Amino acid sequence: MYKLEKLFPRVAIVADQMTSYGGADAELLSMLKILPHADIFTILFDKKKYPGLTNRVYTSFVQNIAKFLPKGFSRHLKIFTPLAYESFNFDGYDLVISISAGPAKGIITEIYQPHVAMVMTPPRSLWDNELNVRGSKLRWLYRPLSRVLNTHLRIWDWSISRRVDYWTANSKYVAQKIKKTYGKDSTVIYPGIVKENFKKIDVRKKYSLPKKFVLVVSRLYDYKRIDWAINACKETNTNLVIVGEGPDLRYLKKIAKRDKRITFLGFVPDAERNAFFKEAEVLLFCGVEDFGLVPVEAMSYGTPVLAYKEGGVLETVIEGVTGEFFKDEKELSNLLKNFNKRRYNEQNIISQAEKFTETKFLNNLEQFLINVSKEEKKKYSRRNP
Repeated sequence: MYKLEKLFPRVAIVADQMTSYGGADAELLSMLKILPHADIFTILFDKKKYPGLTNRVYTSFVQNIAKFLPKGFSRHLKIFTPLAYESFNFDGYDLVISISAGPAKGIITEIYQPHVAMVMTPPRSLWDNELNVRGSKLRWLYRPLSRVLNTHLRIWDWSISRRVDYWTANSKYVAQKIKKTYGKDSTVIYPGIVKENFKKIDVRKKYSLPKKFVLVVSRLYDYKRIDWAINACKETNTNLVIVGEGPDLRYLKKIAKRDKRITFLGFVPDAERNAFFKEAEVLLFCGVEDFGLVPVEAMSYGTPVLAYKEGGVLETVIEGVTGEFFKDEKELSNLLKNFNKRRYNEQNIISQAEKFTETKFLNNLEQFLINVSKEEKKKYSRRNP
């Protein structure tokens, strides 16, 4: 930590809008353990969702606009994205890091100011046709507008990739996406988890949970495919507990049809959420994630994972050892019908999760930033012989 603060006395970290806690936010908070002096820049910020964050946070003009809009509507203001990111001022900073699954790398830095892009994924809404509006009453309007807008934003997103000096990816899967989308090589730095204490929290009693249940922990977006989990559990008469919040909630409750086997808990504090991992029979992970912290968190408590067979999860879950893979809703139903937790060795599952710890993530990130400093010094020497 001291070494980084000496190498980069002033650091700016640029994040996507911080309004709903997720994997990128967990990674950002981990980074602050080696960069505690960093300032944070983000388009939107909901302080209530980040109670432990004490760093200075700068927001864009969109924060003021959002005050006059219905809750959740601000995420659709994509037209302001280029202007919002390009409006940030980084005068005086020695290092700028963008950590993003969106276009936060669109910031403008000074000519000799190193910009490290820690890419969660190239924006899915632009490159994977992801929209996440099926739960909205205005979806009929968003879809045609997005098709037009995304065409222009793809051009902008590709052009801003030229502003980045150094690239990291959170998985080999994302490194391939970066290469295909932007033609850039990147260094893979796997995120890591911290295993929290859950022993003092009786979540079964507090939330009146059934004796046996399967678990989903996720933001509620279209691409997470939580409807697959709901349908599979209804078909197999399995109790399902869903932890998380998001714009797809109304749609998911509609297809659940008040089924008593399906429980929506909404937002749950971290310590309680981690207790769910231990109590669950298995974690269901139906979306394509570029890394996927949640499966690793579940495995750290010895809980196996049933995951969709694509994305970063192929680098963390071992089939037949720490879980199983499926390719569609029918395969998920079949896995649930035949599932038996006793087939899996709890210690083997935990050992696999321990390959992805926060300590390893921070050590790798620190070394990467030290190498950035060395490279910048070489550039300076060449400019000033």
